[in-house]
Amino acid sequence: MKSGVLLFLLVLLVSGCANFRKLGQNLNFMDETVIVTGHIKNAADYKDVRAFVVDWDRDKKKIKSVDYCDVKGLGVFGFFVEESDNLYLMAWADSNGNDRFDKGEPAWFSMDQAGNVAPITIHPGEPEAMGYLKPSHDYPADLVGPAEEFYQGRHRSEVKTGWEIPINLGEVAKVSEARFSSESAQAGYWEPAGYPMKVGLGIYFTEKYDANRTPVVFVHGAAGSPKDFEDFIATFDRKRFQLWFFHYPSGRRLSEMGASLDRGLRLLHSHHRFEKVHVVAHSMGGLVARRAILDNLDSKDPCIGRFVSISSPFGGQEFAATGVKRAPSVIPSWRDIEPKSDFLEDVFEDRLLGDVEHMMLYGTKSSKSWGLPPENDGTLSVESMTFDLAVKDAVALKEYHDDHMSILSNREVIREVERFLRADHP
Repeated sequence: MKSGVLLFLLVLLVSGCANFRKLGQNLNFMDETVIVTGHIKNAADYKDVRAFVVDWDRDKKKIKSVDYCDVKGLGVFGFFVEESDNLYLMAWADSNGNDRFDKGEPAWFSMDQAGNVAPITIHPGEPEAMGYLKPSHDYPADLVGPAEEFYQGRHRSEVKTGWEIPINLGEVAKVSEARFSSESAQAGYWEPAGYPMKVGLGIYFTEKYDANRTPVVFVHGAAGSPKDFEDFIATFDRKRFQLWFFHYPSGRRLSEMGASLDRGLRLLHSHHRFEKVHVVAHSMGGLVARRAILDNLDSKDPCIGRFVSISSPFGGQEFAATGVKRAPSVIPSWRDIEPKSDFLEDVFEDRLLGDVEHMMLYGTKSSKSWGLPPENDGTLSVESMTFDLAVKDAVALKEYHDDHMSILSNREVIREVERFLRADHP
């Protein structure tokens, strides 16, 4: 029996059938739904802003489903929905606090080019609709009857679908919070649909925004969390840098999560107008970050300065290939880190060199492990972490006698990252 198969069987036993059952349920849900997002550009100017997605057949005067969420921060919101040609997005600010929409309260509705209330067209990768809350927007008259019939006197919380995705950009949080725990991180790996609805995703700040300090965003890896960077956050140079972290369900496709990181950084850049943000990523987070950086470079106003990857599987992970072939259910991100995957080929088609300087750090404290060659860090092979296309695209490569996780606590590693990022400072 090949070593990769042995490793897979071991992981299967450790993970347990319950995780694969959860994963299977999540994958079925993802097959039956899509994600839609919107952006209320002036949401921060109002309190108690709520966004809705309504499956409303205007011809039949019938509402099939309604979901809603509180809109926070920079006004980005999202939902899982069953795909339909009759999906409308809308939002309003409850100015008088009576928990219902009243004429004259600031509102927004998805519209066509002529300015008429219209259903959205689903196109994954960008917000389906965006706009501004305005007091001049009136509730569509032909929605009143179907809404009354759908609600039948019940509060919206009694009939909502409950598939909203909390999206946070700029919320101040601590990595010690329960939502960023190791147990929570495992859920983000095995429940790629349920986790974002329970916990959300986004770019969090460790303190209030400061225009005088350069942002650094940390990106965790598979089954990881912001808590993995505790030692960085505790000892990093806080006079020069303000520390952020990207928290995401690590079981999802990496191109999707890279696009989310890029969009979040561009929105924060547009709002705060900082000069540059640096990216520090661990393990699989290095692939998420590289995808985000390439997307960012293609934008009209790129904002990413320097990039540090720590123990990242740029050449893929052999175990993922075994999992894709043999697992009862396949974690979506496995398909991307499988060696020679379409994602890996795509993410190295374009180069960073000349636009974003990349420093690669990795550990060599190996352990005997099924499925790994002798040179490894206990989780990844050195060959993958020093993948030739990544090395050729980097400005520095450094090794440390650490394993896959201890490298994040190595004070010399932390100082080296500071020195590299500080090169942009006087």
